[in-house]
Amino acid sequence: MVSERVDVYSSSDEEEGTTFTNAIKTAIITNGVSNGESENDEKKTGTPEEPIEIGMQCGLKNLYSGKEDKRGRFQWQDKIPEDVGKPAEDAETAKWALLVRNVKVYNDPRKVLAIHSIVVQSPLLKKLLEDVLKDYPGVTVGLQRLEFSGKFEPIIHRWSQLKDAISNIGDETEDQRKTKEHAELFYNLLKSEFKNLIDASQDMMSKGVMTYEYLWTLFQPGATVYARQDGQETAMKLHETKYGQDRNGNPCFWLTCKYVDWDGAKFGTNKLNLSIPAYSGTRSITQLAVYPIDYHHDKDALRTRLVERGAKAESLAGSHYKSYNGIGWKRGAFGTKDKYNIKSRIVIDTYGWNRFNPSFAIFVTPLNQKDPVAGGTSSGNGDDGEDEDTYDDGDENDGGMPIDGQFADEDNESQRIPLTTDQKLICTPLLRGYSLKNKLWLNFFVNCVKEIEWQTGAFDSLVLPSNQKDLILGFTESQRKYKESFDDVIEGKGKGIILLLCGPPGVGKTLTAESVAEEMRVPLYMMSAGDLGLDPRNVETKLQNILEMCTKWNAILLLDEADVFLEQRSLHELERNKLVSIFLRILEYYEGIMFLTTNRVNTFDPAFQSRIHISLDYPELSIDSRRLVWKNFLAASQQANTISSRQLDQLSLMNMNGRQIKNVLKTAQLLASRKEADLSYDHVMTVLDVTQHLHNSTQENERTRASIFC
Repeated sequence: MVSERVDVYSSSDEEEGTTFTNAIKTAIITNGVSNGESENDEKKTGTPEEPIEIGMQCGLKNLYSGKEDKRGRFQWQDKIPEDVGKPAEDAETAKWALLVRNVKVYNDPRKVLAIHSIVVQSPLLKKLLEDVLKDYPGVTVGLQRLEFSGKFEPIIHRWSQLKDAISNIGDETEDQRKTKEHAELFYNLLKSEFKNLIDASQDMMSKGVMTYEYLWTLFQPGATVYARQDGQETAMKLHETKYGQDRNGNPCFWLTCKYVDWDGAKFGTNKLNLSIPAYSGTRSITQLAVYPIDYHHDKDALRTRLVERGAKAESLAGSHYKSYNGIGWKRGAFGTKDKYNIKSRIVIDTYGWNRFNPSFAIFVTPLNQKDPVAGGTSSGNGDDGEDEDTYDDGDENDGGMPIDGQFADEDNESQRIPLTTDQKLICTPLLRGYSLKNKLWLNFFVNCVKEIEWQTGAFDSLVLPSNQKDLILGFTESQRKYKESFDDVIEGKGKGIILLLCGPPGVGKTLTAESVAEEMRVPLYMMSAGDLGLDPRNVETKLQNILEMCTKWNAILLLDEADVFLEQRSLHELERNKLVSIFLRILEYYEGIMFLTTNRVNTFDPAFQSRIHISLDYPELSIDSRRLVWKNFLAASQQANTISSRQLDQLSLMNMNGRQIKNVLKTAQLLASRKEADLSYDHVMTVLDVTQHLHNSTQENERTRASIFC
């Protein structure tokens, strides 16, 4: 039973079986019978109506939009509008090879109609266009309904290929003759419509110039384009183009390009938006900010250079310890490029870049070997474009982040699929890494990366007893090879090794760590108080990051003047106690090699003693040691000297440390160069006489504090 009552406003006008409300008749329906009906009505119809069952009638009921008002609103109705005609496309139109839709043209005295779109229905013509439009982005010729509209970009860009394909059609079979007939019909139709555009565009291309309005005819999607980014030659695959505006609202021509990049685990493609500002008249194609690489004056040599650079970038994928001489840059707080002049050793590590710079992490779309730049796009960090954030192509899959939000692990280099020549050509000129001298994560240029010139004689020049040198080197090399063979009760704890080097200044403590790193050919990370700061909230995070980086790179960590952070805790200095406790806890989980140097070992907190594996005492230099230091510095100098062996013996009798000897020799060499003479004993003595008061004061202080050295 379905009961429905419609009440609007109450009224005093009532009749039996019928209710009038504001002049509207309201009925109560019970079992399909209105109580407003009389018994005579039931007799006329015979039996009462069956109950209404909602949604159970098999069939459909069409409703149509009624006449719209001024605001575009309408009511639904069950009658077909009177102004509806028959569809333009039916069985009659389906038999034609082409359907051409035309629209009226205004403000053009030369014509009154223009082609709006063309529907290709001929299967023979579709088969021909499959080869002509092969790999053209956004066009699938095999669809049942193939339609071209707008500026007909695919056809205009492949106009020469279309002409060649038509001319190559034979006349042997009926299908070939029919195909040629349909193709010539299609070609002549387009030629009559776009003759002026095609002729003007090809004429300008032949003369090496182009107007702003016809730029779209120059850039064919899928073509290789050339641009200079940060002074670097760059080739990219063009994905799409459009006219638009830059961030200042000025008209420009946007180009979305694809290039190959490394995200720390795999090679893939990334996108970059470039723009050409609007200009008047014609402009040389090679003067454009971006132009097809085929218009370069020396395209073959350019391709060779870019492929070689791509091969070098491929070889540097992963983690590598290299030398660098050039510009490095990173994004500033306001999106600017902060540039640094780098002339030091770096660690190339994109995985570490993503780990420690998640805001600028690199994410790529995995390579498709058939089409290296097709498919979805990935945002990356937009390294090369100044205005890349002002235009979005609306790609819903262009999120950049991986689906699970995790960083992929680094692949085994032997399992990595090598890049093709075309992929090397469009490989990025940028590498991401860490400058060990500047302590910064930066973008580096591939061509500025060089091999390290190792200081092979550094460890041999170290003035230490031979058994002590063998112990240090053997200990560190074995630790690097077999660090996984020993573990604590708690996993990951106690795998590292900590060496304490204590002694007076200038006896070779820091040089020991530096020479060991040179001998082992591993990075040396020199950590100081300035790298960590004094705020306990930041010290722990920075220290953990540094230790993680050193472990990943198999680097040697040198904490020079370690007493700053390892000083004994007291009852009154709570902030210092926090720093010491942080070091005590974090050093326990370090898995690499750490050198601590100090000349105040008596101030160390007792808790550090159990965490130090080897402690080496560096006594003051003996006479023989000082003579060897003098000899090594003189031999390493490029300046000729006349110092005899006897004079060398006399110099070794002076109580000086290695740093003081180096400073005296450097000053004496400057004095000799000023006089344009070879370095002599007299030059050295002149410098010693001038600086004698400083050495005397230093020696007095050393004798006063001699008892505190270990």
